Amino acid sequence: MWILVAVIVVILLAALIYLAALDGDFQVRRSLRIEAPLESTFAAIVDFKTWPEWSPWLMHEAETAIVYSDDYRSEEGFYSWDGKYVGAGKITHLSIKPGRSIRQQLEFTRPFKTTNQVSWGFEKQDGATLVSWEMSGSMPFLFRYMAKRTEQMIGRDYELGLALLGGYLNARMPHPQLAFGGTETLETFSYWAIPCNGNLRQLEAARRSSIETLREAAANRVGMSLTLYHRFDPLSGHYQAEIAIPVSDHMPSSNYQRRSFAGGSYCKMSLQGDLKFLPLAWYALASHCRIRKIRTEPERPALEIYQFDPGNTVDSSEVVTTLYLPIKQQPG
Repeated sequence: MWILVAVIVVILLAALIYLAALDGDFQVRRSLRIEAPLESTFAAIVDFKTWPEWSPWLMHEAETAIVYSDDYRSEEGFYSWDGKYVGAGKITHLSIKPGRSIRQQLEFTRPFKTTNQVSWGFEKQDGATLVSWEMSGSMPFLFRYMAKRTEQMIGRDYELGLALLGGYLNARMPHPQLAFGGTETLETFSYWAIPCNGNLRQLEAARRSSIETLREAAANRVGMSLTLYHRFDPLSGHYQAEIAIPVSDHMPSSNYQRRSFAGGSYCKMSLQGDLKFLPLAWYALASHCRIRKIRTEPERPALEIYQFDPGNTVDSSEVVTTLYLPIKQQPG
C-alpha cells in the first residue's frame, strides 16, 4: 500500500514541478480595418450596452444576466455578466482617451478566478478605422499548461468579435451572421464525392471547381452540394474531407466515389455571409458545444451544406451555409 501512496506522491510532485517551470503569461492581439468613422467606432466600444450585439462570448447564451453601472461609458464604469454556460465576471473601463485608446480590466469569477488587462487602439484610415484589440494576463497555476494554446483559441474569439463589430457598425461591410440552431437528427443519404485534403485555404480553391464538376455529372442530384469533414481541427484548419453532391440510390455508376452518409445527431448553426468566414463559424460552433457541455463525436463526419452553390451568387452577403457538428445522442 505504501508503495502506491509513494507513486501517487511522486506523480503529484512531478506535475507541480512541471507546472512551476511553465510560463503562464499570455498576450493576444488582433486588428481589423472597420469601414466606419473612428468617432462612431470608438463610441460603440466605450458603450458597454452595445457589447451584447457583437460579443463573441455572449452570443453563446442570450439569457445571460447583465448588469451595467450608472456610468458605464466612463472611466470606472463597468458591466458584469452571470450565465449558466458563459460563467461570470466583470469588465471595467480603467482609462478612456477619446479617439485614441481604451484600457480595461477583465475579471473572471466563474468558472475560475483570474484578472486580465484589455486594451483597444484606434487609427483613422481614409474614413475607416483600424481597430486593435489586445488582452494580456496570466493563467491560474493549475492551468499554466494552457497558456500557449490560449493565444490561438482566444485569438479566434477576437477575430470573430471584430468581424461582428464591423457588421454592427456598417451592415454593408462583409461580416458573418451566425445563428445557432440547436440539435438535429440527420437522415442517411448517398452521395458522389471528390476527396480533398489539406488546409482551409486549399479547400477554398478546390470547392468551386469540384462542385461544378460534380453538378455537371449528377444532373439529377437530390440535395444541396456539401463538404463532409472526416477529420477537422478548427484551430489549425487542417482537414480530411470530401466535396460532395447527394444523389439518388438509383443513379448509375460514375467515375466519382459513391458513398453513404450514415446520419445521426448533430449540433446545427447557420452562417450568412462570405465563405471566407467559415473558419470562424466552425470555431464558434465548436466553442458553443464546449461551453454548453455538448459532447462532440469526432469519429463521424462534420457537414457544411451550401444553400447556394459557390460561385452562383454575386452578393456574398446573401450566401447561406449550414454547419453540422456531430454530437453524442442527447438524453431525452
